[in-house]
Amino acid sequence: MVFSGVCIQGATVARCVQVAQEAERLGYETGWVPEVQAPDAVTIMAATALATSKLRIGTGIIPIYLRDPLLTAMTFASLQDLSGGRMIAGFGTSTPAIVTGWHGVPFERPIAKTRAFAGIVKRLLAGERVKSEGEYTIRGASLRGPVAPPVPIYLGALNERMLELAGEVADGVILNFPTLGYVEWALAAVQRGLKRAGRERASIDVAANFRTGPGSFDEFGPSLRRELLSYFTAPVYQKVWRADGWGAEVDAVSGLWDSGDRAGALAAVPDAFVDAHGIIGTSAECRARVQRFLHAGIDHAVLFPLADAAGTSERYFETMRAVR
Repeated sequence: MVFSGVCIQGATVARCVQVAQEAERLGYETGWVPEVQAPDAVTIMAATALATSKLRIGTGIIPIYLRDPLLTAMTFASLQDLSGGRMIAGFGTSTPAIVTGWHGVPFERPIAKTRAFAGIVKRLLAGERVKSEGEYTIRGASLRGPVAPPVPIYLGALNERMLELAGEVADGVILNFPTLGYVEWALAAVQRGLKRAGRERASIDVAANFRTGPGSFDEFGPSLRRELLSYFTAPVYQKVWRADGWGAEVDAVSGLWDSGDRAGALAAVPDAFVDAHGIIGTSAECRARVQRFLHAGIDHAVLFPLADAAGTSERYFETMRAVR
């Protein structure tokens, strides 16, 4: 099976439940819930846990700045109980536009915050009584006991220091919009973190989200282009795309965006960039392209179905079936 996971998203909780049930029926192993706009990830995870019996359900990702570590540990302890042990805790920093622009929370010290957050949540889920100073001041908090089975902790990571941190402390890492060149670079960074912590490569699961459209570029390219544009203003994505050889494109698109020319910025996202950061083609071509990423070292390919140019919602399910 090329795609072992699928993104669970939809405009309503009921729609997300339908996606999860279909994913389980088709044999996908994992379902990943993003948290950007409503519905929120925790509600979706609870609802899908009750509506499925085998699908492992992860957050891909929830931002660390928006919940404190104790509340997060309590949430995942509850979800692990509710699901019968099928939860995956995926954390990340998100972007300043979302964390500060939408939620009004300062976006600061992302590496230190992530290290502290993941460590505290892990200790709490293991049943420890936690005292902490620094990024989070905690004075003797604990859960009622260890959570069993343990909840794996994944980190969404893009740039070098976060990838290395994932190699040091996480059970998994989640990559976004990967190219083959980027995967090679990212795996080397993860390996440095593993070596620093004295861990083996087999101790971490490398997952990646693949925006996928089984059809023509005219059909699926426009929606992927629009989504990619929304990331061009994020410094974390600008940095990784520059390092991956797309510096001229970043300058052109972000310059037009900053000048207020939204239509021009969208038009300036080249077809080659769109094609490199998504998987578009026949069903067989899509599977073959993702297979190359698996050969390059990705362990866990997550299907992220693209909307077609008309925004037809049924295409989500058609994509899940087509590439299965």
